[in-house]
Amino acid sequence: METITAIATSLSTSITALFQRINTNRFSYLIYPAALAGAVGSFFLARAARADYKTYLSYGPGGPPYNVLGWFVTSTVVRAMTIDGFDLRKCDKDLDRRTWLGPDWEKGAEKHVRTGGRPKIGPHPAPQRQLDQLPGREVQEKLLASFTSIVAHNPTLVQFKPSIYERRHEAIFIADTCPVTTKDVLGYPLPAEISHIHATTDYSVHVVLSPRDAATVIRAGWGQLHGLAGLSVAGITVLPKSYVLLYAPRNEDEVHVVMEIVRASIGYMTQTEMEGVKPA
Repeated sequence: METITAIATSLSTSITALFQRINTNRFSYLIYPAALAGAVGSFFLARAARADYKTYLSYGPGGPPYNVLGWFVTSTVVRAMTIDGFDLRKCDKDLDRRTWLGPDWEKGAEKHVRTGGRPKIGPHPAPQRQLDQLPGREVQEKLLASFTSIVAHNPTLVQFKPSIYERRHEAIFIADTCPVTTKDVLGYPLPAEISHIHATTDYSVHVVLSPRDAATVIRAGWGQLHGLAGLSVAGITVLPKSYVLLYAPRNEDEVHVVMEIVRASIGYMTQTEMEGVKPA
C-alpha cells in the first residue's frame, strides 16, 4: 500500500512541476487543456489502482506474490488471459462423459441446487477468492474437519501435501502409492493436486472434477471455473479445463454438499468409482 501511495505522491509532484513549466510557455493557452485532461485522468487512474490493490491484498496470501509486483502482473498480463468462469463449452465438448456425482445431480434434484445468488468474486484471476457470503467459525471448523477426515479415510488414494497452486495451504494430492498419474487422467502432466481449502481467507475450495461433473456443479450454482482453467501458454497447460472454485459453504448442510463434490473429485483424479471413495 505504501508503494501505491508513493506513486500517487510522485504523480502529484510531477503534475505541479508540469504546470509551473507551462506557465512560462507562450503557447500555454493551447497546452493547458491537454495538461489538465491528463492530470485529471492520472488522478482517477491512481485512485482506481489504489482501490484495486487494496482488493488484491484483502484476499490474503495466495499463489502470486503478496506484494505490488504480484498485484501488477495479475492485474495486467494474467487478467488479460482470463476466461469466462461460466463458459462451459470445453467441458461440454470433452469426450470423457463419465460422472462421479451421479444422475440426480444432472437432473437438478432440489437438494443439489444451491439456493440464493452467487457470491461476489474478486476481479483478479489469482488468487481467486469470493468477497461475500462468508461462513462463520463453526462452519469453517466443520469444513476443515471434514477435509481432514476424507483424507484419513482414503489413505491408499490421497494424502496431504503443501499446495503447489496456492503455496500456503495444505492440499489433497493423489497418494504417492496410487498408480494413477495426472497424465493418465487429464492427458497431460500437471501437479497431482486434487483440492484445497482457502483456510486463511474465505474458505472457498478448489477442486479438479471430471469435465461433465464440473459443468453440472457450476450449473447447479455451487461454483465457477478458475479464470485460467484450460489455458495453455507456449504449449504448456496452466490448469485443467475442469478446475473449479467451489463457493464457501454457508451452513452445515452445504458442508456436506461441498464434501460430496470433493469426494467426486478424488474419485475422478484417482480413477476410482464413487463407491470406492469413503466419505468424510
